[in-house]
Amino acid sequence: MLKNQKSVRAGIEDFLCPFTDMYITQGSNSRFSHKGIMANDVRGIQVGVRYAYYAPCTVKCLKTYPSSGQVMWQSTNKVRFANGRIDYATFMTAHDDSMNVQIGQIVQQGEQLGNMGTKGNATGVHCHIEVSQSADTSWIKNSEGNYHFNHEYDLDECYFVDNTNILNGMGGNWKTTDQVVVDEEADTSNQKNYVNLPPSINSWALYDVDVSPLKENAKATLNPEKFGGLSYYVYEYRDNGTTAVIETQQFGRGKIYIKDTVAKITVGSYQYQSGNQ
Repeated sequence: MLKNQKSVRAGIEDFLCPFTDMYITQGSNSRFSHKGIMANDVRGIQVGVRYAYYAPCTVKCLKTYPSSGQVMWQSTNKVRFANGRIDYATFMTAHDDSMNVQIGQIVQQGEQLGNMGTKGNATGVHCHIEVSQSADTSWIKNSEGNYHFNHEYDLDECYFVDNTNILNGMGGNWKTTDQVVVDEEADTSNQKNYVNLPPSINSWALYDVDVSPLKENAKATLNPEKFGGLSYYVYEYRDNGTTAVIETQQFGRGKIYIKDTVAKITVGSYQYQSGNQ
């Protein structure tokens, strides 16, 4: 992928290859530090250059390991993988000498995530990456002494290689987004759901996606009355279906509480203005 590249189809981000140039120096389930795990070590065009890599989807930093330049990331929403699966992405990057990230930090798809490096147990400048297609954050050691996630997949099943120059792909079956067809109009997985807030309401709390929908956690207030009602595309339902994740023009992405309220869900079209706040 290229810097600032985005790919969203039917309201779901495609999980993109974070590297502009990909030369795999050690592949999945190979000898030594990758025995029994689905990790790749990737360098760029020139040996020894600390190339930047980018967020394959919108992610949140869950854990940091400063001694090895290592960060655990998780997608803020479910994503589409190269094998067609739609689920959360939880992944680890390692060896970034210039690691500058805080737990809880959100990085948007296409923004710089880190730099290749040599921090920790590394031979030569590269990025170590392994991906779980789930929200499981378990980080466990196998019988070979190598750490890994549950539900790991080989990386050619994880990320799309749109705009990635594959210098050495270790024979992987790499795919671009046009090889995994998406029906943009399909009425499945909330793809055509809209939440409608009536003009009779002048105040509706908006929360960050990952916080509990309690009054004290509200980050902003929507005003349907001011706009003659507000409608938003539903990206996802959370909190056991009691909240809907939406995108607002003024406050960005967040979620609103909808259970047992006057909010109305419609399929295929919105009822009021298309989210003008």
